[in-house]
Amino acid sequence: MSTSTRKSLSVRSKAGLLVAAAAVAIIAGGLAFMESGIYDVSAASGHNPLVAWVLHETYMQSLHRHAQNIEVPADLISAENVRAGARLYNSTCVYCHGAPDRALSSIGQGILPLAPPLLDAHRRNNPKLMFWVIKNGVKMTGMPSFGKTQSDQAMWQLAAFLSKERGISALDYDALALINNDTSSK
Repeated sequence: MSTSTRKSLSVRSKAGLLVAAAAVAIIAGGLAFMESGIYDVSAASGHNPLVAWVLHETYMQSLHRHAQNIEVPADLISAENVRAGARLYNSTCVYCHGAPDRALSSIGQGILPLAPPLLDAHRRNNPKLMFWVIKNGVKMTGMPSFGKTQSDQAMWQLAAFLSKERGISALDYDALALINNDTSSK
């Protein structure tokens, strides 16, 4: 073996050892941080901006990846689906996500991060993404998975409502969700 080959292997070996040592140090530091209990996981305080950004970016990338092959039903935005979705929203989602011109419930006020106001006019409630979140939930957010308790049809109806009725008025919401309406008992 030539001298230049030995020197090259020696440099590579040292570089490999340096990379391995750095990896071990990072893993050991991470484990020490986890075991220290320093990070505040309480729901009474928010994440620091770096953690919030990392979690949100991870969520967005995961959501788009896992929902990419979902097929949206052709008749999704029918009046019947939107009405059924409004009723489901009012019975399950309103507690955390709120309703037009109403104070957020104590449940919704207590979760952190706060649940997004899904009926806000500025939201882009993509039905495919909404369906995936409703069905699977989102770890570390308080968003449960409804895939075990609701049919796919019911979840699509909710996605239809969220997609069609962004920016809905309180009066229209009440009428669509059959709140204080005699037709709900028929």
